Amino acid sequence: MLPLSELLIWSLAGVLFGALISWIPGFHIFNIMALLVAVFGVGELMPVQAFPFFAIGAIVAYAYVSAISSVYFSVADESAVFLLFPTQRYLLLGRGHEAVLLYLIGAVAGTLFLVIGALFIFPRVLPPIYQATSPYITYFLVAIVVFMFMSEWPKEGDRGRTPAERLWLAWRQILGGVLVFFLSGILGFVVMNTNLLPTTSAYTRLTPMFIGFFGMSWVILNILSNPPMLEQVPDDRVESGLYNTLKASFGGALGGTIAAVYPIITGGMGALVAGHMTSQRGDDAFIISQGVNRVIYYVGAFTLLFLPQLRLTRGAAAWLVSSIYTPKSYAEYLAAIGVILLSAGISFIFTYYLSRFLAKSFNVVHIKKLSYVVAVTLVVISYLLTGPMGLAVLFVSTAIGLMAAAFNTRRSYCLGGLILPVLISMTGHTGYFMHLLGLG
Repeated sequence: MLPLSELLIWSLAGVLFGALISWIPGFHIFNIMALLVAVFGVGELMPVQAFPFFAIGAIVAYAYVSAISSVYFSVADESAVFLLFPTQRYLLLGRGHEAVLLYLIGAVAGTLFLVIGALFIFPRVLPPIYQATSPYITYFLVAIVVFMFMSEWPKEGDRGRTPAERLWLAWRQILGGVLVFFLSGILGFVVMNTNLLPTTSAYTRLTPMFIGFFGMSWVILNILSNPPMLEQVPDDRVESGLYNTLKASFGGALGGTIAAVYPIITGGMGALVAGHMTSQRGDDAFIISQGVNRVIYYVGAFTLLFLPQLRLTRGAAAWLVSSIYTPKSYAEYLAAIGVILLSAGISFIFTYYLSRFLAKSFNVVHIKKLSYVVAVTLVVISYLLTGPMGLAVLFVSTAIGLMAAAFNTRRSYCLGGLILPVLISMTGHTGYFMHLLGLG
């Protein structure tokens, strides 16, 4: 294990790195870390033992600071899909800073849940629970996908002029969601099971697909919609009760834990299940629960790589780090928990002051101009990681992400790009589907 002084330096470097890029709409810490490794490498840029601590600092910063892009720039990854509409309402009312404060309350609660759990609960409870339930992960996945579709309800059925038009409007959103799920699933199956992308992109081959689904599609929407830059109130004031905060924190922790422990299940899917289980009500509760959920989902999932009795690899960052170095000692596990606390404190302060700054100067630089810069950057990242065919995947996945917006359905259906090929593989039908698609 590294000396404490070096460990702190690299952890703080990770926090700084994550904080500087996580407020930019469309950027995801996993993509930028992959680009960092692909371009500079790790052995030369930093000691391999330092990479897990650099990564955990960056991921904690992302879990906190990405609230800025979710609130002020209406862009988020799929785990924040339920966060979009409440925060957009807050922003339209000039209460964007209040939405960030609510999120930070949840993020702090999530950090406390995670640290207490990591110290006293996870080492004893998680290994037996995971071993007892992991054989049934296929059934969990199928149940959650079915629940996603069942939780939709026919809408807008009273707006059409004719019975046929009303029937189409009522079911458009649901059918659109099904279509998005299967189209993204086919794209994911092709990307995972063919040589479409170069073998040198083994750890980043899904990156352009997810940039298109959740990053580029929203950046393009920002450009097309040309949203108004409304004056914001920078006051430190939130409207929420203690009961709502505690209930939202419990729901967020439940959803985040489900997503962190079980593969393929993401923060958005965990939030959907937990939100229904705990009957979340109110925009403030939604935003707080998302703060808890995202911290536990991103940071908690990565922390499992340090857990001595389990060492689960969850999430793109964990796979990237474990390909270079895997923590081996209990001392590294305790050090990781300390880094989480330190990084969370710095990220909280950074997010708070950045939010106040943006609230005071929100209409200085229009989001449309920023979105043009981000769109070009995302194209460059995709090309550097996966080459020309990566750009083709980016184009198709962006179209599917825009299709979800056109049908006004959940963007989380784009997770079909990950869920469907994994389900096909788990059930032993990969060869059959390769033949069905004319690929083998």
